[in-house]
Amino acid sequence: MIASRFAAVCALLFAASVTGAAPAAAQGTDGACAEGAGVTVVVDFGDLGPQPLVRCAPGTPANGIAALQAAGIDVAGSQKYGLAVACRINGKPGPDVESCAGMPSATAYWSYWHATAGGTWTSSQEGAQTAKPAPGGFEGWAFARPKSANDLPTPPRVAPVRQAATPAPAPAEEGSSFPWGLVIGAVVIVVVGGAGLVVARRRRAQ
Repeated sequence: MIASRFAAVCALLFAASVTGAAPAAAQGTDGACAEGAGVTVVVDFGDLGPQPLVRCAPGTPANGIAALQAAGIDVAGSQKYGLAVACRINGKPGPDVESCAGMPSATAYWSYWHATAGGTWTSSQEGAQTAKPAPGGFEGWAFARPKSANDLPTPPRVAPVRQAATPAPAPAEEGSSFPWGLVIGAVVIVVVGGAGLVVARRRRAQ
C-alpha cells in the first residue's frame, strides 16, 4: 500500500518536471500585431502624455470599443451615453478636463480613426461601439484639443505600419541540448522511492 502511494507521487512529480506549466490564455500584447494575429490599436494621448500606446488586440474584435478592451486598454464612457461615447482612455483626460457627464467638449475629445496596414489614417464615420475593425487592420485614437469647434482633429502620430518580424532563432541541433528535465525527474523518483522503501522496511521490522 505504502509503495503504491509513493509510486503515484513519483509519477506526478516526473510529469510536472517534463510538461511544465500550462500556457496562459490569449490577451492583449505590446506592439503591433503580426500579420493575421489580430487588430492593432494605437492611442495617441497628445498633450495629455504619456507617449503613444501601441497594442495588439488578438482575434477579431466585434467593434472599436471591444478592440480597445481586448488590447488591454481601459476605456470609460459618459454617464449619459455609456460606451457609445469614449470619454476616458486609460484614465485620460482627467476630470479637470472632462467631466464625462454627457457629450465631450468640442475642444477636448477623443477622435477615432481606421487604417489598413501600411496605409493612411482615415477618420471614422461611425461610432466605435458600432464600427467593426477590419481584420488585420489598425484602430486609432487621438486626443484632440482644437482651438475651435471648426478645426479638424489630427490623426495619431504613430503610422499604421506593422513592425518587421524578428527572425526566429535557429533550431538546436539534435542531441545538443542536455535533457535536464528528465534528469531532475529521475533523481526525484530515486530519492522519493528510496525513502519509501526505507519506511516500508522499518514498518515490517516492527
